[in-house]
Amino acid sequence: MTSAAHVRAKATRRSFWQLAGVSTLLVGSTGGGLFLYYRYARLPEQWRVARLSRMQPPVRRTRPFVAGTNNRGNENINPCDGYGFSNELLLTGEPLWGISAVYFYGLVLLRSVMLLTRMVPVIWYAFLTYGLHLCGEQVLFEKLRDALTAMGPSYIKFGQWMATRPDFFPPTLCTALEKLYDQTSAHSWSHTEKVLRRTLHEATPSDGLIEDNGMTSLPDVVETTKTRCKQVAMKQRHNALYYLQEIETVPVNSGSIAQIHRGVLREEVDGIPAGTEMAIKVTHPRIREHIAADVTGMRWFVNILTFLWPSTVYFDLKRSVQEFSSFVQSQLDLRQECDNLQQFIFNFRDFPGVIFPRPLPSLCSQDVLIETFEEGEPLQGIQSGDNYYDLAERGCHMFLKMLFEDNFVHSDLHPGNLLLRTNPGAPVSSVSASLLLPSADAYYPDGKMKLLHELVVLDTGLVSTLSKKERNNFIALFAAVACGDGKLASDLMIDRMPKQRRPQSGVKREKFRNDMQAIFDIVPPGKSEGFKLSKVRIGPVLAKIMNTVRENKTPIDGNFASLVLTVIVGEGLGRRLAPDFNIFSEAAPYLVALLEDSELYFLASKLRETYGTPALLRDSVHFVRPERTATYAEMGVKKVVKTMGHMWRRLTGEATDSDMATVEK
Repeated sequence: MTSAAHVRAKATRRSFWQLAGVSTLLVGSTGGGLFLYYRYARLPEQWRVARLSRMQPPVRRTRPFVAGTNNRGNENINPCDGYGFSNELLLTGEPLWGISAVYFYGLVLLRSVMLLTRMVPVIWYAFLTYGLHLCGEQVLFEKLRDALTAMGPSYIKFGQWMATRPDFFPPTLCTALEKLYDQTSAHSWSHTEKVLRRTLHEATPSDGLIEDNGMTSLPDVVETTKTRCKQVAMKQRHNALYYLQEIETVPVNSGSIAQIHRGVLREEVDGIPAGTEMAIKVTHPRIREHIAADVTGMRWFVNILTFLWPSTVYFDLKRSVQEFSSFVQSQLDLRQECDNLQQFIFNFRDFPGVIFPRPLPSLCSQDVLIETFEEGEPLQGIQSGDNYYDLAERGCHMFLKMLFEDNFVHSDLHPGNLLLRTNPGAPVSSVSASLLLPSADAYYPDGKMKLLHELVVLDTGLVSTLSKKERNNFIALFAAVACGDGKLASDLMIDRMPKQRRPQSGVKREKFRNDMQAIFDIVPPGKSEGFKLSKVRIGPVLAKIMNTVRENKTPIDGNFASLVLTVIVGEGLGRRLAPDFNIFSEAAPYLVALLEDSELYFLASKLRETYGTPALLRDSVHFVRPERTATYAEMGVKKVVKTMGHMWRRLTGEATDSDMATVEK
């Protein structure tokens, strides 16, 4: 008995100490976990939100241009100084009357004759290509590219716009026109100086200026002289040239719309300190007149072509010219780019590794844009073998943030508009930097952290935005491509078309669906052990989709085409930076953090339905890379904080509709 009681007591004591140890371990682990969450997740997030809340969003002076629409930016602009015709001419082609009409239509006629002259070799090579079959299409398209280059700014921009519409034009033509360099001869320094000297705004009584009263007494003369000197000084301060010095008279670059000079800021303006190197963008003389004349000539040509060959109505060339008119007009007012730059800077104010030039809104006008000169190496000059995986990942995150978080997407993200900046000794990512206690030199003046590899984004004149329905359609298209569902992709394409252009025949619609499905049937999902989601190339598949859209005569609207093309270019650029880059696998953690729960649930359900849970688990091994642990942790923390924020607002009665949907999920 004694022995049994001793054993029970000993077992009880051991169980007690074991229970106490386990309890202590659990309490300590829970407390430590909560402390780590609060110290490294919740507290930094609160600091970030508090810091960002003190920054006011920029006030736009123009309406943002949206690709594929007739949104024309600021309507109160006179694009052609001194000739009395307005921006409406570019958009609607309304006829002009009076003296200005004589000048303008004479210019249209002259430009049309020049175009016909330049097109003679193209017509001849078209006959050799399609009539006699003596040369290939590549030669013809090169001749067309040369003719567009020779015709100047309007047709260079037209060729660049054609390259963005693979749903309208053959892919070989789009590829040839992608090499259409935006280079023209520079205008004189005297024109640049004249534009920079233009008064930014009129002097007012608040400036302290008074008029000469005509008094001739000596004190009055002295006072009048002082006043006039003050007026001259104030007038100088009312033009952009006063605030600049050391301007290089030879431009560093001359594009089809404007040219860029280099200079130094004389004194602090808009928070940018004196001595900062600036890029000065000035439009070419009479650029709006020439573009308005060329667009009018295009309208005449389309009307004649439609009259002679009624079958060309299908191509909806009038709508194409209208889209191009809006496209090029958005780049004629440099205030549009200034506003877009300010919006991008605000959106990426807490996003290390992505840099936008900082503009000077006070000195910006319709013809002048002054911004900080950002150093960097053009991405198009980077060798294909170099491994910049962190940069490719950052570019992917940048695009997804623009699309799903900000709904403000740069629509011209080609390698020529992206620079690589390298900061030796800087950390690779912001997560790793937070563990190193970086010094003050590791930050830019605006408080953004420096990273080893950074993207500098230029030329923000074109942006895209999506409505809620368009956003859902884009996510569905992304899921359709990832899952190999061609019929879903075809239905989305057709639904995105205007009603009058949708296939009315059930046979045509079914043919389009079958052609789309054939793109994905090369390796059917789930029917081959070799098929893996991580091997899906979104870019090439989207390119094939756009080609099928063109062949079936079902072109989609410009906004959707612009986003699709951005994805195609983005994945190609990612593979250039990192050969094994895959936009779907790289996007996965960011999609988890940025998508709403309902959107994420739809995407996950579609993937599970297509591949099955075992296949997805098998394929997840290829998605996970140890070097991306910091990214997974960062996105996981963002998702947790976002979800807890939804729940907190629900509990406090401040929940929005999206919060309610999130909690219900």
